Amino acid sequence: MLLETRGCQDYDDRDLPPDLPALGLAYHAHLPLDLPWESGIHAVCGAIAAIEQKIAFLHPCGYVLHPPPRGELTRLVRMRPDLAPLLRLENTRESDLSDIWTEIETLDLGVCLDVGHLVSYGQERILQIPGFLDRVRMLHIYGGESDRGHAGLEHLPDPGQLRGILREVRGDSVLVAEVFRLEELRRSLDLLRAWLSEWGMDHD
Repeated sequence: MLLETRGCQDYDDRDLPPDLPALGLAYHAHLPLDLPWESGIHAVCGAIAAIEQKIAFLHPCGYVLHPPPRGELTRLVRMRPDLAPLLRLENTRESDLSDIWTEIETLDLGVCLDVGHLVSYGQERILQIPGFLDRVRMLHIYGGESDRGHAGLEHLPDPGQLRGILREVRGDSVLVAEVFRLEELRRSLDLLRAWLSEWGMDHD
């Protein structure tokens, strides 16, 4: 998670240990929340390029991006068309993506569906946008936002909704349990495995 532009550009081997590839994990990158859109697209592209250089050794499979102001995605992809296949636009508290959906479709971009945001901020309407679930390339799942951060999956209000979503998205979509406390993560993964088995969905 590379959430701060300046701080992440300054990361060293303590922040990004060079032996990370040896763990045998797949990586994706969450791009900074404070990309300098107000300074122009050249500044944004420069910031992203600096971070890409830092994490190139991890070969990330995609970049999660919080929705920028309308029109900026078009400018970004026009300047960096190579980014388009990697971008996954995430629904956030501030934007459920509906305001930039035309851009997402026109540019043929992917979506990171944050189910915790969906249930916490009443964003279920986006599931009815034609073609929305077809564009999901990644899902962030957890029980919703709470005073302590992301709640474990046991707090998800309606697991049946998650089942419906998983049945509709592409089979190669990346599923991320976005739970940051270790014990809650373990419980959430156990619960997720149980649900997937109950729903007859393959998992490893």
